[in-house]
Amino acid sequence: MCTKADFHSFHIASVKLLFSLNSITNRLLILGMTLLLMGAAGRVFFLSDYLRNDLTELASVQLLTMANYVAKNIDHDILERRELLIRVATKIPQNFLYNNKQMQAWLAERYDINPLFSQGLVVLDVSGNVLADYPALPGRLGRSFADRDYFQQALQGAFAIGSPVNGRIANVPVLPMAIPIQDKAGKVLAVLVGASALHSPNFLDTLYSSRIGNAGGLVLVSPRDKLFIGASDADIALSPTFPEGQHPQHDLAMKGFRGTGIDNQNGVEELTAIASIPSSGWFIVARQPTSEVFAPIARLHRFIESNTLMLVPFFFVFMVLGLRYLLHPLINAALHADKMTREEIPLEPLPVVRDDEVGHLTKAFNRVLSKLLESRAELQHMAHHDPLTGLPNRQLLADRLQQALAHLQRNNGNLAVLFLDLDGFKPINDQLGHEAGDAALREVASRLRAAVRAEDTLARVGGDEFVILLSSLNDHAKESAELVARKCLEVFQQPFVTQGRACHLGTSIGIAIGNGGCSSDELLITADRAMYQAKNSGRGKFFLAEGCLACLSKERQSCEIPIAKQD
Repeated sequence: MCTKADFHSFHIASVKLLFSLNSITNRLLILGMTLLLMGAAGRVFFLSDYLRNDLTELASVQLLTMANYVAKNIDHDILERRELLIRVATKIPQNFLYNNKQMQAWLAERYDINPLFSQGLVVLDVSGNVLADYPALPGRLGRSFADRDYFQQALQGAFAIGSPVNGRIANVPVLPMAIPIQDKAGKVLAVLVGASALHSPNFLDTLYSSRIGNAGGLVLVSPRDKLFIGASDADIALSPTFPEGQHPQHDLAMKGFRGTGIDNQNGVEELTAIASIPSSGWFIVARQPTSEVFAPIARLHRFIESNTLMLVPFFFVFMVLGLRYLLHPLINAALHADKMTREEIPLEPLPVVRDDEVGHLTKAFNRVLSKLLESRAELQHMAHHDPLTGLPNRQLLADRLQQALAHLQRNNGNLAVLFLDLDGFKPINDQLGHEAGDAALREVASRLRAAVRAEDTLARVGGDEFVILLSSLNDHAKESAELVARKCLEVFQQPFVTQGRACHLGTSIGIAIGNGGCSSDELLITADRAMYQAKNSGRGKFFLAEGCLACLSKERQSCEIPIAKQD
């Protein structure tokens, strides 16, 4: 257990870390607050996206239903007037065409029965002059309308809906319709025209009486004339439509698109629904600003923001108290471990306070400490031995060679260094792979180990390079080294079987004889050079250099043992 001094030290450390980002408590507090805020932001983002799509779909269906309803009413108004004109045109007594009073009286009877055209009925002769009208408007009788499009189309023998225009007589926006009056042979004798004011009570009344939300409404468009015929929320009658490229959704509608979409009107984003009016070629647009459609999303944003602001202080206090309680054992364990590293107390298991994650961490630390103490010898072995073959590595070889030379300086005598480089090893790696090469190296190490004495050192110093240290040799060091070299060459006479295939390996051996006057590096360099002499002289041989770095100046001796054919 910790003493009062320990708790005092813990208190000092806690105070130091109170306002530091190095404190895990502070980091967890920041993480928790960040997660809280990110959660709020995530709810706003994902819910907004979900609700936006949902509300867009719902509002689009409603707007399209509204547009189709109004389009159907307008289409009915136009068809009703067309049918009236057809009935009147087929029943007009042709002899009345030359009698203004009779024609006017006859028109009055029909008009009074079904007064669909607020600006009356007009009969034009084939020159476009007014023969009769009812109700009679001052200045209309005898006036020419030959330049009007509906007159020109009716002369061709078909019903025509004219372009909405500002009436010459009534001086209000009107929609004229015309149908030819023909004899039995089909010859056009006159043209019957019916004109309705766009703002008349019995015509397009749903267009002007319907509104959508606070700022939405309906717009009636004639793509043929490129005109806004009328709208429910603004006096835009007979104004030209938008230039192409200004409003993409409007451009699509002018080209025949019918359905729903989002457009931008004077900087205001609007959801629009477009429906056709078949009898006239017009289309109706039902529109509503998206700010109204998405108003519930804005209210949701405000709710989440206010809710998050209320939660922040409570969450902060809860995190502070909770983290202090949960992390106290961890901080206490860290203090205990710190003392062990400072050698103020011996290495010993840390106390486990609670069986939670911190307790599990403490138990894991105790197991690691135990493993570290147990594996110290194993780590030392790994640091001085080759992991593949288990032989001493270059570092351990150098240490033993230094010890052997130091022993010779005190007791005289000789030692020998044999440097072995495998012949034919690279094809095994290239053809069979590195696993086969590793297996061959382990087999080489096993055979060479059997060829040397227990007190001698066999080390692996490179990929396919081995060194044998023969220490404590007498005056017959040369003969002893040659004997060991021959044994080493003999172990390569038998093929090496790896992955089911017999592979032939050989070795070239360089030998250096030394005493207490030679350094370890000089002996290794001499043996290495001698090995290359053996390799250059045909491989599968050994080459003896008498003395340190004496390969180039002293007599060279070699001996060859016949071995199996090398790769």
